[in-house]
Amino acid sequence: MIYLGVVAPLVLAVAALLALCILGFGVLSAARAYVGGESLWSKARASAVAQLRAHVQTGNDADYRRFKEALAVPLGDRAARLELDKVRPDMRVVEQGFLAGENAPEDIPGLIRLYRYFRHVDFMEEAVSAWTEGDRLIEELQALGLRIHLHVQRGDPPATLALLLADLDVLDGRLVNVEKYFSATLGRASRKTGEWLVVGTTTLAALLVLGGAWFVRRTLRQQLADRQLLIEANQRWELAADAAGFGLFDWRIGEDRFELDARAAALYGLGDGSAGARLHRRELRALTHPDDQGFARSRVDEAVARNGLLRTRYRIVTPQGELRHVESIGRVSEWHLPERAHMVGILRDVGAEVAQARLMLEKEAAERAARLRLEFLSRLSHELRTPLNAVLGVAQLLRIDPLEPLTESQNRRVQMLLDSGTQLLRLVEDVLDITRMDSGQMQIDNVPTDVLGAVRSALDIVEPERASFGVRVEDRMPHKTMAVKAEPQRLRQVFVNLLSNACKYNRPGGAVTLAYREDDRSVSVDIRDQGPGMTAQQVAALFEPFRRVTQAPQVSGSGLGLVVSKLLLEQMHGSVSVQSEPGQGSCFTVTLQRA
Repeated sequence: MIYLGVVAPLVLAVAALLALCILGFGVLSAARAYVGGESLWSKARASAVAQLRAHVQTGNDADYRRFKEALAVPLGDRAARLELDKVRPDMRVVEQGFLAGENAPEDIPGLIRLYRYFRHVDFMEEAVSAWTEGDRLIEELQALGLRIHLHVQRGDPPATLALLLADLDVLDGRLVNVEKYFSATLGRASRKTGEWLVVGTTTLAALLVLGGAWFVRRTLRQQLADRQLLIEANQRWELAADAAGFGLFDWRIGEDRFELDARAAALYGLGDGSAGARLHRRELRALTHPDDQGFARSRVDEAVARNGLLRTRYRIVTPQGELRHVESIGRVSEWHLPERAHMVGILRDVGAEVAQARLMLEKEAAERAARLRLEFLSRLSHELRTPLNAVLGVAQLLRIDPLEPLTESQNRRVQMLLDSGTQLLRLVEDVLDITRMDSGQMQIDNVPTDVLGAVRSALDIVEPERASFGVRVEDRMPHKTMAVKAEPQRLRQVFVNLLSNACKYNRPGGAVTLAYREDDRSVSVDIRDQGPGMTAQQVAALFEPFRRVTQAPQVSGSGLGLVVSKLLLEQMHGSVSVQSEPGQGSCFTVTLQRA
């Protein structure tokens, strides 16, 4: 409900903006159609007058017939107007009238709507009055034409016809004046409508921008708070795991196969602690002490049968012949789906507890660490991914909604929102990847990637930070494509971290300078700021996890961005170096192999 309370006003503002634009453009289009109809009306009137003059000069009945045909245009418009003035007009009659007036069929609905809904607005009242006066003068022209035709048929002298032609000139002039007044009225209406449309659109757009900025600011603040909680939970998890010395196992019940992490594999004597292992259950059972095999198997089968918690201790004999006491704690998940049922748990060496009187202390530490792990995973799943996916989902719906298509400018903004939201989601996941990168378990596919494009794409993402800190960017890089060996998304993440730091730790009104260098084997990008700089001791501690060497209370951060960047670049066979002096700013150089 809170989320809907935030998004609903934005949706309403967009809907109002679209409605205003549709209405305004509809009025302008209809006014244009009336101006076009007036042009046809004017041409028909001029043609009718010309044919009537020709009839006087030649006495040819064909000229009088063409005179009446020309009057069909204004008479058709007149029939449509008279029908529209009725309380319940017959739309077929109206359409036939406008068609007789030679109006375009696709313009007729707009003509009808403008007349019906704006009939009593000032500008439309003036235009309709001019239209009515024009129809009255057309009736006079029609009557005068009949009189002239009768005189011509009787063969009256030229003097009589000259008087009628003089009346025709006067009437023609009055019709021309009515036409000009009608066009001027519609012109004023179009300008007024355009002014209303600009004011309304600007107001709603401003509200939409302010609302969107407020919503993004609130979301980012919440994400930063949640990220800090994740960092603290991850730190507690690492400390607890190191202190308790336990590993993780995942038992795929359907395959009857165990997956052990590095600590669990080392506990069984299957490695040096740098890599995990995959074993069939019978292989793992063979490492269990013969006297404990039956007991351990019965406890595991009981936990699976009851879909409950496994907690048991047994002895193992490592391949090196070392005897160890192990505690196994696990829980069955998705037991109702045999092909997906598995047990996730921990393994720990409790030999010291057995040998000494510290069993309870070690047990409580392991259980506390397990709870921290579950809390960590729960927060990650619920507090971060759910709202982020919701934000991305709403942005995607805005782009694909056929009923309310976005303008080109709105589409670019929504795309920026999608890019930033996706990048933020990846950044959150990267916090979890630090351990995998340290252990060498993370796989990065290095492919040819445009490094200059990655830098400029990262600039778009950090644009809000750059603007908020009042920093300008001096892009001295060439506008070309330079491919390096890297993973595109991860490379962009590295530059986002470095550019964000360059903005946050810069001086007010300072500059971030981007430079580019290359040789036969590598490419380097320099990111230089005008901040306070660092001492040699601070530079030496710069890439330590959770360590912020520059104390800036107004700048938020966790001390993980540079660590993640350094680890990612190492995965891409690249490097990052720093040159800094107090008071001289800092220069971060990213070096990558050419593709």
